[in-house]
Amino acid sequence: MKKILLVLSLLFASVAYADHDESLSKYYFTQVPVLCGTPDDIQVYVEHFKFKPYYISLGREGMVENGQPVYMITYYVSENGTQALTTIDVPSGTEKCIMTHTFDLTKPN
Repeated sequence: MKKILLVLSLLFASVAYADHDESLSKYYFTQVPVLCGTPDDIQVYVEHFKFKPYYISLGREGMVENGQPVYMITYYVSENGTQALTTIDVPSGTEKCIMTHTFDLTKPN
């Protein structure tokens, strides 16, 4: 968890120096609850609730398209299509975290 917070802190710290709209300076960190464990343990959770990967994307340094990858987000959907789950991984990390496990999944028009 500490590694993820450090990576995210570094990521957002670099945002201040990137070419972004000044209005982004009003955002701040909060105490977001996440569930973390070893990658294998999180995989057990994913399989237990019958989630399948739906999308995978990379978070990049400075929030720019050509920045170095600093984390990976995996978006899962349950087999029955009613739940969603997102996980975050950091390179060479020893933990993986579930950021969300949501219910009543619907697709907007």
